[in-house]
Amino acid sequence: MALATIDSVLEQIDELVRNAADHDDLQFRLRLEELVKIGGRDTENAIAHYLTGNYVSVPTRLNLVRIAGYIRRTAFLVPLNKVIEFGKDERLREAAIISISKYNDRRALDILDRALEKNKNRQLQETIASAINRIKHNNPLLIMLPRFLQGGKNSEDFLITVKVFKKILSPADAKGFISYLQNEDPLVSAGSFEILCCRGNETVFFFISEFFRERSRSLIQALNRPQSAEALAKLIAALHEYLNRHPDFFPQLRPDITALLGRAGGSLWGKLLTTLLADMGDGSGSPG
Repeated sequence: MALATIDSVLEQIDELVRNAADHDDLQFRLRLEELVKIGGRDTENAIAHYLTGNYVSVPTRLNLVRIAGYIRRTAFLVPLNKVIEFGKDERLREAAIISISKYNDRRALDILDRALEKNKNRQLQETIASAINRIKHNNPLLIMLPRFLQGGKNSEDFLITVKVFKKILSPADAKGFISYLQNEDPLVSAGSFEILCCRGNETVFFFISEFFRERSRSLIQALNRPQSAEALAKLIAALHEYLNRHPDFFPQLRPDITALLGRAGGSLWGKLLTTLLADMGDGSGSPG
C-alpha cells in the first residue's frame, strides 16, 4: 500500500477517535473496522496506541477496547493486557478482560491466568475466572492439553487424548505441538509427532522431517530394546499418514526412508517402510 494511502487512513482514524462523540457506538465500530481492513498493520498499531493512552475519553477507550475483541488482532493483546494490569478505570479493565477472552486461544488463557494471579480486586477476579472458564469451555484443546502433557505419568489418559486430538484439531491448532517435539517425556514428543502428521499442513513439514530423521537414528541405535522397534513402527506409520496427505514432500525423505529400509531385515517396521514406498509409487526394494 502506498505511503500516502497509509497516512490518509491513519489521519482518518485520528479524526474518528477525536470526534468519537459525534458517532453512535455502532457507527464508530463499523467505521473503525473498515479502516483497519484498508490500512492493515499500521492501523492496528495506531489503535493499539490509543488503547493505553489517556488522551482520549474513557467512553471512546471503552469502544476501542471492545472493538479490539471483535477484530482480534495480535497487535492488540499487549495493550489490552496493560489495560488490565495498570488501568485505573474498572469498566475499562473488565472490558479488556472480556475482549481478551474473545481470542479464545492459548495466548488469551496465559494472559488471563497471569492476571488472575496478580489481581487482588475480587470483582475483577470473578470476571477473569469467568473469562477463563468460557475459553476452556469453547476450546477442547485447552481443556485436554494438561492431560496430554502428563505423558508417561498417566499413559491411559495420554493415549485417549492423542486419539481425540488426531480427530478434532485444526492445522493451526496442530502447529502448536511443534514446541512439544523436544519434550523430555518421550511419550509427549512422540505423541506430538503423531498429531502433527495427522493434522498438520505443509507448513510443518520441516519439523516433521527433522524429527523423523533424528528420532529414527536414535531408535536404530537402541533396537536391542523391544520398545524401540515398537516406537519406530509408530514413527513410520505416522510419517506415512502425513505423506499420504502431502506426497509432494516424499522425494525429500526418500533417501532417509530407503537407508532405513536397508537395516530393517524382516521386522514389522521394515514392512511398514515397504508399504510406504509402494504407496508413494517407489519400488525401491524390500527388507533383506
